Amino acid sequence: MKEKLLHHNIEIWGTVISIIVPAERISHEVFVSSCKKAESFYRHIDHQFSTFQSDSEVSLLRAGKMDISGASESVKFVWSACSELKELTLGAFDPWAVPGGFDPSGFVKGWAAEKSLQFFLDEGITNIQINAGGDVVVRGGLDQDTPWTIGVRHPDFIDEMAHSFQLIDGAVASSGTYERGAHVIDPRMGVPAVGSRAATVVGPDAGVADALATALIVDGRDSANWIAHPAFAGYRFWAVDKESEAAWSYTND
Repeated sequence: MKEKLLHHNIEIWGTVISIIVPAERISHEVFVSSCKKAESFYRHIDHQFSTFQSDSEVSLLRAGKMDISGASESVKFVWSACSELKELTLGAFDPWAVPGGFDPSGFVKGWAAEKSLQFFLDEGITNIQINAGGDVVVRGGLDQDTPWTIGVRHPDFIDEMAHSFQLIDGAVASSGTYERGAHVIDPRMGVPAVGSRAATVVGPDAGVADALATALIVDGRDSANWIAHPAFAGYRFWAVDKESEAAWSYTND
């Protein structure tokens, strides 16, 4: 019998965060209460990291009105994580090389989605999927024997899946030119990225997977220079070449 699911959608960060749990494993009241706590957290994250709110910490950093030493612990953590990922990807992921200065959006969405799992785990919700506009975190599968199936949209056809991944626990992050056109900039050249037109990374940490998916759009097959790094052990990479239908994959064991 097909598992019945509870759904809750939250519009924020310019996207929709979709939260799904198996209906028979938790009461509707507990689910709604946990979603409200998660939404409050997402709005707090937006106030800290939004580049559109002039009084956010990130906006103050970008304007030179705040030094990172004066930022909150969360912003300091994200700054440090982004700095490390910039180094590990040889500059393919670089939140400082964007118009206006530091913009960690390519890490924060996945990181925040994963952090918000705790609001559900604290209430005994151990089977859950959170999809934050293409950055997906899952726990527990639909049940102990049935993984979550995460589809990856075809870069050319909106209603078709090009690939899928099955996970009990973990994260899937996708990036592509089909979402907002050529919005990913090659930080080394200052022009639209030409490495891949669709990229997906699967791994244990959603923030890292989010950043690596962006880096994969930038570098494409040239990411061979960094995807085998021991820091990325346990991550899987899948991408579609910029100028063809050819797809390739790599697993860092």
